[in-house]
This record gives sequence, structure tokens and C-alpha cells, in this order.
Amino acid sequence: MFKYCLSVICFISITNCVFAYQGDTIIPKKRYDTKRLAGAAITLDGIPNEEAWKTVEWGGDFTQWQPNEGKAPSQPTQFKILYDNKFLYVAYNCIDSTPGLIEKRMGRRDAFPGDFVEINIDSYHDQRTGFSFTTSVSGVRGDEFISNNGNNWDANWNPIWFAKTAINKQGWTAEIKIPLSQLRYGNEKDKVWGIQVMRRIFRKEERSTWQFIPQRTGVWVSNFGELHGLKDIPFHRQVEIAPYVTSQVATYKKEPGNPFADGTDVKLTGGVDGKVAVTNDLILDFTINPDFGQVEADPSQVRIDGFQNFFGEQRPFFIESRNIFQYQLTGSQAGGDYDADLLFYSRRIGSSPHGYPNTVAGEYVKYPQNTSILGAAKFSGKTKKGWSIGILESVTEREKATIDNNGKRRKELVEPLTNYFVGRLQKDMHGGNTIIGGIFTAVNREHGLDDMLHRSAYSAGIDFLHYWKNQTWFIRGNVVYSNVQGKKEVILKTQSAFEHQFQRPDAKGFSLDSNRTSLTGTGATIRFGKTGGKAGKMGQVLKFETGLTYRSPQLELNDIGFMLTANEINHFTWI
Repeated sequence: MFKYCLSVICFISITNCVFAYQGDTIIPKKRYDTKRLAGAAITLDGIPNEEAWKTVEWGGDFTQWQPNEGKAPSQPTQFKILYDNKFLYVAYNCIDSTPGLIEKRMGRRDAFPGDFVEINIDSYHDQRTGFSFTTSVSGVRGDEFISNNGNNWDANWNPIWFAKTAINKQGWTAEIKIPLSQLRYGNEKDKVWGIQVMRRIFRKEERSTWQFIPQRTGVWVSNFGELHGLKDIPFHRQVEIAPYVTSQVATYKKEPGNPFADGTDVKLTGGVDGKVAVTNDLILDFTINPDFGQVEADPSQVRIDGFQNFFGEQRPFFIESRNIFQYQLTGSQAGGDYDADLLFYSRRIGSSPHGYPNTVAGEYVKYPQNTSILGAAKFSGKTKKGWSIGILESVTEREKATIDNNGKRRKELVEPLTNYFVGRLQKDMHGGNTIIGGIFTAVNREHGLDDMLHRSAYSAGIDFLHYWKNQTWFIRGNVVYSNVQGKKEVILKTQSAFEHQFQRPDAKGFSLDSNRTSLTGTGATIRFGKTGGKAGKMGQVLKFETGLTYRSPQLELNDIGFMLTANEINHFTWI
């Protein structure tokens, strides 16, 4: 039996017609012309008073984005941009008639506290992705990688850049310096980048932008203004090597009789992370025994419905170009649990061991908490011709638990040596209005836990996205395939797992088969919708999405992906 779920979320927002004329008007893209830095270098002190800044004009004429969309902002904002062979420099002049009310809150990186100003840079100029750099008046920096034309903002991206701010009688100013090595761009002689500048005034919760982009359009990066004047920027062969050594000492109450709980644990480990720019837009990342100490503690989660928990990725190696490797099976904005399903879920690599040793009464166990990543490499980026490329290869160590029985010790395998591979390819066509792509994943394990784990697991997918009418209408879809192989006991366990439940009495069209040594499954999604368009007489804009997603009973992705349940047909609609 297929489980049929109907999800309908209707949300109707009616506003006053404050900019109805814009529904029939194409808003022209703004242009800012920069120049190469000449003369003395800029001193990064937050005060743009160097002579070099006088060689370029102030950009300004901002428009409110919220709360009063389309109106003039309550306070004017200006910016300037310069560059040299190594850096992009941006100066801000955030004028404020009541500087005593400027909100100067402090916070951690990416907290975006108080008043701030940010610049978004589409250096690929693919009108889909961008790099965001935010500076608060208190000097807190925030950075995000923008993908899917502004529908996805990844705050885990943490580039190297610099910022300083200063408050004066007319408001506040700021200077930022972004190494060009942190951006990705083509090798053309004269470059054109997309840019957007936004300012937030905290006390009014007001945001204004340089390039006005009505919220009704449903897009972001594709409507950026343009930065001109970038000439002869050299190729930066970015090379970053970050070796590490960590030591850990933990003390606790001694457990009588347990030789592994003597009150003190000491651990010493080391490794290296690295990054090499093959070209300006293609990066090779590698890691040897990555530092799991950089991972933030996962929040406590408890589910009583049987589904597995989803935890976000924090490890630096897996964050680089994460948007390229992302492949959602559904990805609707209306959906339920099935919306979380992914063909590639990086937390599977280096997770806790799957096995546990056989013990008897009186035995004590020293058990590894994580599977060690012996090494991993990733080649990723996006070319000027619109090809997005992602290749990831990783090998995890075989892990053994140590068992003590009255001083006699033995080791038992709890995780076999495993190879993970992911290949992803996408192509932008027709100015980013059409995107097609494919993905392939593979997991191969050595012998050792053949009664518990699949020997191999493969999955593949093909996806497409097409926009029209200025990217206000879209249709997108994908088809996925999976195959897992192993001993009869393992495949039987997969069939009866919570995600499949072949053994349930109301199953139709399939049944539990104890002789199978493989499972092959399929899935598909088709979505159609409208993200923006002209405003009606009352200022409303109709936005909707409808679609259908399918999972066959045999679909199995959890060796390298994330799948909550198979054997479903779900229809979703939101308006």
C-alpha cells in the first residue's frame, strides 16, 4: 500500500497598493564603476579619508526594501569600491541624523546584531550564486554563501576578510577589505560582477537596498546591479595549509573494576586541512584526519515517532561548495518529513561506528565515538561557461573496540574500512533560465561486518529546472535510482527497517523476501509554480507551487544519503 499524503498550506497576504506601478514597469539595473587603487595603500581604520577614495564616486540612491517597500529610506546610505591585484575594498557612509540612537550591539560571528551594512557579490556573474559580507556598526562580521538565486543562504561559509567601523557626528562609516582569493571568477580581461548593497537600521527594522528588487519578484541574485571597471585581475593560486595538533584531558569519577574508566582520559591527535586553487573558480580541498574539535556540539534531539534525527554539517572540509553537492529529492516549501530527504548527506562520513562487540557479563568495552577519516579530497567549483563540478572521495578507517576480561584484552571490528564517492555535474543554459544536472554516489565496504552492513550502495539522479517570464514561473523535477547489495541477513534487515517495513500486514505489491541479496529502488518529483509577477489592484502578488513526489518501496539511500521513509506518494500545494 502506498501512503498518500495531501499537504495544503494556504497563505494569503493583502497589502495596500503602495507601488502598483512597478507591476507594469521593468526596473533597470544600476551600474557602479570602480577603479584600480592608485598611490598609497588604504589604511583599514573604518574612516574612508584616504586620497585613493576620491578617485571614485559615491554610489547611493537607496530604496526601502522593508517595511515601506519602494519608498525612500529614512536615512541615506553611500558606498565606494576600489580594487588592486589582491583585494577588493569597500567603503560605507551610513548617514544618521540621530547617531545617538545607532544600535551598537555585540555578538558572535554571523550574529548580525544591531545596525549593519552588507554587500553581496555575484563574482561568477551566473545570476544564481553570490558571496555576502556583512559588517555591523560594532564591528561584528557575518558572511554567507548565496545559492539558488537567493533562496539558500549558508552561514557556515567562513572566508578570510577584514573590516573596521567608526562612529561620527553624521552617523557611522566602515571600510572592508576582501582578498580576491576568497571569491570565484573567470579569466576574462574585463570583468562584470553582480552586486547588491543593503543597510539595516535596527531601531526602525528598516532595510534599504542600492538595487531595488521588489519582494514580489521572488528572485534575488539575478536582479543585482552591476559592478564595472575590473580589469586585468591576476589569477590567485590560493594555497591554504592548516595543520593541527590537539590534546584532551578529561577527569571524572573513577568506576571501580573498569580499567577503561580510571578517572582520567588523555588523547593526543593531529592532522591537516588544505585548499589549493586549481583555477580562479575551481578548488581542490583535502584533509587528513580532520579535526572534529571544530564541529559545534549538536543540539539534543529526541524523536518518539521512530524517524532518525537530522544534524547540520559544521566541518569546514564539507562546507566548501556544499551547494554544488546538494541534491534534494523533493525540496518543496510546503512539504512534510519527506522534504528532508537528500541523495548526499555528508554527516554519514565519519559518523559513529555501526557495530558493537559481543560481550559477556564482567567484560568492559572501550568504544570509538567516531569513525576516523583517513583522508578525503574534493574538487569543486563553477566555470565561466556555466558548468558546476563536484567530485568527492573519502576513505574512513576500520575501527575496533577493545574488550577487557579480567586483564585479558581483545579487539573486535565495529566499522569496516569504507570508501565514499560523490560526483555532481550541472549546466546553466539560456542565462541561467535552464539548468540540467546529474549526480552519482557510491559506498563500498571491505569484508568484516557483512552480517550488519551493505557491502555496496549506489545511487544516481538526473534533475532539471526551467524558468520563464523573468524567472517568475518555473518547472523542475528529478528522477533518482538506488541499489544496495549485501548478504541475505542484511537485505532482510533493510526490508524490515522502519523506513521500509515490508513485513506489515497491509503491504500490497511487495513482501518480505529472506532470499534477496539486493534492493533496487526509484523515486521522482515534479514541481510547478510561480514565484512572483505583477501586483494586482490591491497590491497582491499570486505565488504558488504544486507538485507530486514518489518513493518506491525498495528505495534505500541511508548509506550516504538521508531518507526518512520510502513507499510514498505525496502531493503538495501551497498558495
